[in-house]
Amino acid sequence: MTTARLDHLTRDELARLAPRATVLVPLGSTEQHGPHLPVCADSAIVTDIAERAATQAALDVPVVVAPTLPFGFAHHHLPFGGTVSIGMLTYLQVLTDIGTSLHASGFRRLIFINGHGGNDAAVRAVGDRLVVENGLDMHVAGTSYWTCAADALRDMNLDVGPVPGHAGGFETSCLLALHPDRVRSDQFPPAEESVQPLVRLGAREAVIRQPGIWQLSDGRTDDSSRANADTGEKALENISDAVARFIVDFHRSSQVTA
Repeated sequence: MTTARLDHLTRDELARLAPRATVLVPLGSTEQHGPHLPVCADSAIVTDIAERAATQAALDVPVVVAPTLPFGFAHHHLPFGGTVSIGMLTYLQVLTDIGTSLHASGFRRLIFINGHGGNDAAVRAVGDRLVVENGLDMHVAGTSYWTCAADALRDMNLDVGPVPGHAGGFETSCLLALHPDRVRSDQFPPAEESVQPLVRLGAREAVIRQPGIWQLSDGRTDDSSRANADTGEKALENISDAVARFIVDFHRSSQVTA
């Protein structure tokens, strides 16, 4: 088996492949990433993870990779500029429409793989919209890559800051591995001894939102000074391996009648 790009196939090829394949939809964002990273950072990272994972998973099950959705819910980044955001309810409806369209094209197994924190709530809800509320005969999974690969990331003991963070050591390491020419190394913020206020005010016990919390930081979560390409490449490999295993397990556990 081989992986296939949805946008590279004809309608007839997709019609033959869809009923027996899992379709993977990467979700990114276009938003500010500090003074040193491009606004495509989330989209670039999740696209790479999706393509690597699909290629690996396709050794065992048929996988189709859709184009990455480059816009998401990023209203919290609007005050910094360099951001294109979709409102939360609209974004959830966009994901629902994507799933409905893929169902109409014959797909019965769908995974949304997310690469931006602001999208996480919608990604967790879209399966209920499609399957429970709209009654589609479709197996739907939604996960963010850091959730899907949480065990692998924990075992790595990365020493670059919070994962995934935002425009900090982790994401900078990934971009250095993927697109070093897009990283403005001469624009790195000054080294810091601790994480930004945004991280210190966070809590794992609940999702907390406070007015102006992002502006307490400077649009980043942590220091980038320890970022390096080797760490980024190892992280991307391990994340992709974990996502690939999830794709295979999901596909095999999702019995369809096609």
